[in-house]
Amino acid sequence: MLMRETIYFLGVRVDNLTLEQALRRINGYISSSKAISCSRKVFFTNVHSIHLAKKDSDLYRCISNADMVLPDGSGLKIAGKVLNKPVKENLNGTDFTPIVCLMAESMGRSVYLLGAKKDVLIKCKKNLTKEFPNLNIIGAQHGYFDAAEEKKIIEDINKKKPDILLVAMGSPFQEKWITHNAPRLKARICLAVGGLFDFLSEELERAPLWMRKLGLEWVFRLLQDPRSKWSRVFIEIPVFFYLIMSIRAFQTNFYRT
Repeated sequence: MLMRETIYFLGVRVDNLTLEQALRRINGYISSSKAISCSRKVFFTNVHSIHLAKKDSDLYRCISNADMVLPDGSGLKIAGKVLNKPVKENLNGTDFTPIVCLMAESMGRSVYLLGAKKDVLIKCKKNLTKEFPNLNIIGAQHGYFDAAEEKKIIEDINKKKPDILLVAMGSPFQEKWITHNAPRLKARICLAVGGLFDFLSEELERAPLWMRKLGLEWVFRLLQDPRSKWSRVFIEIPVFFYLIMSIRAFQTNFYRT
């Protein structure tokens, strides 16, 4: 079966790429000899961001106009099977971004960290340096800033001109921030990485590997933080799959008639 490169779940875009294909694109973005007129934008689509994009037209436009939107989570994998739109790989930001950092380290490319609380950011940078000792981290700024501080942060980013800017502010703020600022940022590529810094700093523990392989990381996260994850698990996921199954039922009936 021929799988399309760009597919849609409830109208929200996903680029259906393998890890190798996605890394090749990243490499192309940061290796381009062309002058930067606008930073490349890389986002991740999951059930939560689809839920938000259905209600937030600005976020929907941000995702639609990104340079690359990668599939994040087992929910899309299951939905792909149901709708006969098989998702090639689960390229969630928590696993994908460290591979990008490894690639950046091997190529001598620079990285700038933006987001999270100050103490989390410090631990994140320390642990990244420990895991990738030759990674060139040329800047780091926490994500709690006002308009005046934002101006200085953008000036600092543009002065240092990182190849990769990792923005960890949570959805939908990070996607909107990147989209709004990309035309004036002198970073080759911006990745919206959500809660990545919390994991890299070890403020939050990742689910055991066996749970991740079974697509059950969401259960572990619910147990870690039931208050903020409750609505995602008991409202967003059931609604998402109800709509997916409704589409599947419509398709089945349509092709029968």
